[in-house]
Amino acid sequence: MTAFSVADVSTPDQKDILDEWEIAVIDLFLNAASSFGLPKSYGQIYGLLFCRDQSLPMNEVMKLLQISKGSASQGLRALRQLGAVSSVFEPGDRKERFVAEIRLRKLVGGFLREQADPHLDKGVGRLKQIEALLGNLDNTDSLKRGIRKHEILSGWHRQMSRLLPWVKMIVGKSDRLPKKSSY
Repeated sequence: MTAFSVADVSTPDQKDILDEWEIAVIDLFLNAASSFGLPKSYGQIYGLLFCRDQSLPMNEVMKLLQISKGSASQGLRALRQLGAVSSVFEPGDRKERFVAEIRLRKLVGGFLREQADPHLDKGVGRLKQIEALLGNLDNTDSLKRGIRKHEILSGWHRQMSRLLPWVKMIVGKSDRLPKKSSY
């Protein structure tokens, strides 16, 4: 094991060896995934594919990173959904192979679409639920505090609803800004 979070796998075949710089890059993406609340294996898989010029099949990803088939399968599926990896087919090879997306716009756009949008959408329902719960309160101190906090949360939601389309436009995921929402 090296100073990083990925084992250095040494086998006679050069393509089956992770160089120190690759281990460092994989560790960088592992930590980035963790900071976004994603499983570490997502960062490891993306980091490995990012380092390699050639596409890799899932079994090679598993071997190089020493991860289970379940982690590799789930990670590749999630990364594909995020737009961080894509599958490619090579003539004469029956295995599905994977490559990393290296365009930052596509990476950020996929993350926003899959992670930020759903949370923002859920926020509308949660704010309405909180408002309804406040309407049932008899305790005036709690009601006043709840109304103040609801106003703050609603303001945050409005600001994020306005900001997110701009971020998407900047990263190239949208041609125009959407119409204003109710929150």
